[in-house]
Amino acid sequence: MLRGENTNSVYLTQLLMVSRKIKILLIEDDLPTIDIYEEIFRKSGFSVETIKWGKGAFDALEEMRTGKKQKSDLVLLDLILPDVNGIEILRKAKETEELKSIPFFVLTNYTDPQLEKEIKALNAEKYIIKSNFVPSELIKIIKEWFKNLKKKAIR
Repeated sequence: MLRGENTNSVYLTQLLMVSRKIKILLIEDDLPTIDIYEEIFRKSGFSVETIKWGKGAFDALEEMRTGKKQKSDLVLLDLILPDVNGIEILRKAKETEELKSIPFFVLTNYTDPQLEKEIKALNAEKYIIKSNFVPSELIKIIKEWFKNLKKKAIR
């Protein structure tokens, strides 16, 4: 690792040097939202896996940690799930050495500045208010984020 580089940038630099579809893990319980996001992500060239329950998200993270499952390149995390608060999923991932480099975009409809501050303190890359963006705009945000990451990696 280069001096001043964090594990996140090393992991993502390696990702950007490999020619493959970006793998997104969508943790969301709203079925219409899932249908829309899955379709637009696939049409935009992303590989997408969806998990509807917090327990399933914890299981997937554990499989990634142990190497039983390939790490996602990006996690899109809804905060309100039927069985757990999404903050707990984010906290678990960011506190686990093998997972903390995985980038998270939190998707929510809560506009609470204190909540946003808490999410940022847990090192989520983005805090996105779902109702402020149509799905095509979310695709642009994701693509721009990876494009900027690639530029940083090249420097």
